[in-house]
Amino acid sequence: MKIRLLVFLFSISIGCYAQVSVGPTHVGKSKKFDEGVLEKFKNTETIFVLSETLGRYDYLRILEDSWDITPYQIVHIGDFDFDIDKYLNNKYSIAKLGGFIKTTSMGNGGYTSLYTYIDFLMYDGDRISKKLNKLSTKKREKKRNDIIEDNVQRIARIYIYPKDDFIHTSMSKSIDETFVSLYIDDVFFNYKPGFLKNYFQKVNDLIKDEEIYWMYESDYHKELKSLSSNKLYIPSYMTIKYNAWTGQDSEEDEENIEDVFKKYDYQYEIIDDIELSKKIMNNENLYYIRYVRMNTERFLQVVNSKNGEVVYRNYIPGLSYKIKSKHIKDLNKSIAKASKK
Repeated sequence: MKIRLLVFLFSISIGCYAQVSVGPTHVGKSKKFDEGVLEKFKNTETIFVLSETLGRYDYLRILEDSWDITPYQIVHIGDFDFDIDKYLNNKYSIAKLGGFIKTTSMGNGGYTSLYTYIDFLMYDGDRISKKLNKLSTKKREKKRNDIIEDNVQRIARIYIYPKDDFIHTSMSKSIDETFVSLYIDDVFFNYKPGFLKNYFQKVNDLIKDEEIYWMYESDYHKELKSLSSNKLYIPSYMTIKYNAWTGQDSEEDEENIEDVFKKYDYQYEIIDDIELSKKIMNNENLYYIRYVRMNTERFLQVVNSKNGEVVYRNYIPGLSYKIKSKHIKDLNKSIAKASKK
């Protein structure tokens, strides 16, 4: 696969990140869109450029159930990259896989982290053309990718949870190899049809309502009270335990999560990721935990499978890589409070 690096960027940066964000920026502080930006987005055709681990039929089914604010196409990454100039105008918006590597310095050392996501954006074709036309042929070829990626209007971002093996190989492989793996390999825990459907539903509805959604927050919806009488489903990928000392994920083991959820006051069930995804795609009405860890930043959410609504969210910063029983106690308290409203 011969592709230019238009999606996967290497950068050195500092910031805070979340599962779903709708706004002109996804790091630092929440900001409002300039007037007319979301209306402009709604008048585009959205080009979805996503992982090859799911087929075209899968994506069509996902989008038919989740996306109605714009017409859309599903485009293969190779075709998108080859024909990129076609999309550098205001007719199109783009939803594509991306990521970056963050290097943080600390005293005499530091550490490197990987962030991966699906970005929703629009290219500013006029600005891109003007900047490219000012350059010589040689400089244009050298700076083309940077100019394209520097002149975008960001709309929304979904962070996806990379598996440990992919994190480690990305640190040793070239950017080219990492980018290709991002698109062709099964490298994410939460990249299943049902999970994507609920993510896209949430983004779709937020843009439709022109609502800023800053996921670097913790709160709950009154609907959370439903968990006092309804089972909470826990995806099996949460039974995988990360060892920070070895930098390795364990095999799935229910004991890893049962010890954490023993403090949960209500009914729950651990369910295979694929089975949970099928239930979501079949429009079953249930609530499930959606968990993403981006290095030591953790995002614990409860999602309504029917409409993708996030009824509980807990952003957990710090230096730990784990969900602990105290975080489940926080969920208990929120359910109890919601039940009193």
